[in-house]
Amino acid sequence: MSSRWRNFHIWFIILLFLILTLSHYNELLLEIPIVDKLSFALFFGLSRHVVERFIYFLLIAYASWVLGVKSGGATWLASAMAMLPRAMFISSSSRDALVESIAALIIGGLSIAFIEVRRRYQRQQEELKGIATALRSSQEDYQELFTNASDAIWVHDLEGNMTIVNKATEALTGYSPSELIGRNVSQFLSPEALLLAREVKAKLLEGEAIEQRYEQRIIRKDRTEAIVELATRLIKVDSEPNAFQNIARDVTEERRLRDSLHIQIHKNLMAQEEERKRIARELHDDIAQSILLLSRRLDILMSMADRKVSKAVVGELEQLHGITDEVYKDLQRYARDLRPSILDQMGLVAALNWLAEEASEELGIKVELKASTMPSLSSETELVMFRIAQEALNNVRKHAEASEVSITVESGDGNVKMTITDNGRGFSMPRLTGDLVREGKLGVLGMEERARLIGGNLEIKSEPGKGTTIIAEAPCKGNP
Repeated sequence: MSSRWRNFHIWFIILLFLILTLSHYNELLLEIPIVDKLSFALFFGLSRHVVERFIYFLLIAYASWVLGVKSGGATWLASAMAMLPRAMFISSSSRDALVESIAALIIGGLSIAFIEVRRRYQRQQEELKGIATALRSSQEDYQELFTNASDAIWVHDLEGNMTIVNKATEALTGYSPSELIGRNVSQFLSPEALLLAREVKAKLLEGEAIEQRYEQRIIRKDRTEAIVELATRLIKVDSEPNAFQNIARDVTEERRLRDSLHIQIHKNLMAQEEERKRIARELHDDIAQSILLLSRRLDILMSMADRKVSKAVVGELEQLHGITDEVYKDLQRYARDLRPSILDQMGLVAALNWLAEEASEELGIKVELKASTMPSLSSETELVMFRIAQEALNNVRKHAEASEVSITVESGDGNVKMTITDNGRGFSMPRLTGDLVREGKLGVLGMEERARLIGGNLEIKSEPGKGTTIIAEAPCKGNP
C-alpha cells in the first residue's frame, strides 16, 4: 500500500471514530450545535447505542484489515475507552450496556485475530509458492547439471542396481540410459574391481572414510577396459542407508600416456646409467691405464737421467710426473662418481659408506652412516637409493652450509627406507612441484622421479634455519 492511501485510511478511521464517539455521548453534548443531532440510529431503526457499538466493531475490523494488526489493536483499545465509561457510569441500563460493549470488544478482538491468522496463512501460502518455485528451478538446474555433466554420474541401490544415470555414463560405458537403468554394476567390473567396490561399500556403510577419488577399472560394452577416477558417497534417507552416488572421470588415455612416459623415462635413465658405466669403465681401463703407464715411463726416464742432463730437465720431468699422478687420481674419482664399482661388487651399504667418507673428506664435515642388515635388494633399487643419496650430498655441498649429515638405512615390511638429515640452512618448500623447476631445484625432481620408477616415494621436509630431511622409501625388490 502506498503512503498516500495509508494516510487516507488513517485519517478516515480517526474522523469516523470521532464522529462515532460524539454520537455515543451526544446526551452530554446537547449544548453544542450540530453534535446534539448526531445519531447513527437514524439509519438503522435500531437502538442507537447498539448500532454505535456495532459500528465500533466494524471500525476495529476495518482498521485491522487495511492497516494491520497494530492499528486494529490501537482502534480496539480506543473503542474500549470510548464505550466502557458510558456503559458503566452513564447508561440507565448499565448491565446491558456493559454486556453489549464487552461483546462488541470481544467480537472486535476476534476479528483482529481472524484477520491476523488469515494474513499469516496468506504469507505462508506465498512463501510456499516461492519455495515451490525455487525448488522447481533448483530441480531443473540440478537436472540440467546432472544430465549434461562432463563426468559420468550414476546412482545405484544397496544391491548395486542402477537407478539414475546421466549422458556421460552412456559415453563412458557404451550403454544407453535405458540399457543401464536396472542393470547391476557388477556387470561392468572384473573380479579384482568387484572386490575393490565391495570394500568401498563396506567402509561407507560402516561410516569409515575412504580416499576420494580412487582408481577403478570398468568393462565397456565393447569389452574394452576403461580406467576411471571414482568418487563414491552414501545416500541416506531418514538417517538410513538408501543408495550410492558415483562420479567417475575417464582417465584411460591419461594413464596410458603417463605409463608410456614412465616407461620412456625409465628407459632413458637406464640408458644413462649404462652410458655412465661404459664411460667409467673406459676411463678406468683405458685412459687411466694409459696415464698410469705414462707415469711409470716418467719414473724410468728420471732414474736413467745422468749428470749430462740438466737440473732444469730433471725438474720438468718431476713436474710432469706430479701432474700425471694428479690426473690419474682425478680420473679415478670421476670414474667412481659416474658409476662406483663398489656398488656393483659389494652392494648399497658399502657404496653409501664410501660415499659418506668421500663427502666427509671433501666437505670437511661429519657425515655419519647408520645401516641395519639389508635384505636382498634388486640392482635397480640399490642404484636408485645410491643416486638419491649422491644427489642429496651434492645439494649439501652446494646449498646447505651444514656441519653434520646423518644417513640412516633400514628395512622392514618388504621396504627399504633411507633417511638423510642435515643441519644446514634449509629452505621453504613450494606448494606445487612445478615451482621446483622455476626455482632451479631440478635435482629434487630427479630424486622424486627415480623413486617413482621403482614403485617408491620421496618425502622432503625443510624449513629455513632448521635443516633438511629427505626420506626415500621403496620396495626391496624394486618395480621396474
